[in-house]
Amino acid sequence: MNIDALKMFVQIVQAGSISKAAQQMGYAQSNISTKIHNLEIELNTQLLYRTARGVTLTDTGNELYRQAIKIIQLNNETVNLLQHPQTVAGSLKIGTLQTAASTFLPKILSNYHQNNPNVELSIETGTTLASAKKVLNYQLDGAIIGGHVNEKALESIPLMTEELCLVTSQGSNVDTENDSLLVFPVGCAYRKTLESWLDSQQIMIHHPIEFNYLNAIIASVSAGLGISILPEKVVQPYIDSGAIQKVDLPQQFSTLPISFIYRKDYFAGPAFDKFLDGIKLLNTTI
Repeated sequence: MNIDALKMFVQIVQAGSISKAAQQMGYAQSNISTKIHNLEIELNTQLLYRTARGVTLTDTGNELYRQAIKIIQLNNETVNLLQHPQTVAGSLKIGTLQTAASTFLPKILSNYHQNNPNVELSIETGTTLASAKKVLNYQLDGAIIGGHVNEKALESIPLMTEELCLVTSQGSNVDTENDSLLVFPVGCAYRKTLESWLDSQQIMIHHPIEFNYLNAIIASVSAGLGISILPEKVVQPYIDSGAIQKVDLPQQFSTLPISFIYRKDYFAGPAFDKFLDGIKLLNTTI
């Protein structure tokens, strides 16, 4: 069992099919299929269920996937350490909320990149639920999330508490029973807060309009399309300019804890440790 075969196996799992993995890696599909078949023979077990729609993991395949991620990480860190003993190098994939990506995260990333220019950074925005799943599946090294994720495999570092507010178009009155709700996809902590607030008033969720982009929600609120719940820090410039207006929320719905999560069994190399150091300073700087 060599490292290249494990990398191919991980790529297949994350791509969802052998053909997609072949395209991404620049190999012939038959070459990758043969490598995985030989790996299954070597381990004397079936790793993948092959279907017309792609591949899914067997139980032993899932276990190998978890271990393969650790082996590849350890291999990369060892090579970097021996080749560049005084340099922090490697790759780092971090998930984040769009709101964090537009407020406090850029400064952390800028400082990190200046101090560790040889680390290949990759930032992916997504909902709390989507990011947590990718961290659990070793597709992200860690993620900034809103609210809480009850998962024993994850370590959570509290970062801050966001102040939330309801936003609507300038000069309009809020009609929670009829206004359209402008929300991120299911799994978003802000959407969950909005739904919980309406539920407390015994109002059924109605007219939800989903967006993938923060700026699109703000622009649509300004245009009078509907209402939304967002962090005050994010929308304050638009409130100051008169594009939208805010409405205070009841206290139990006016704040949201922001945390950084990563797997407890994650192999934390120098690149990740340095990023974690910057994240942990957040409470003392914000």
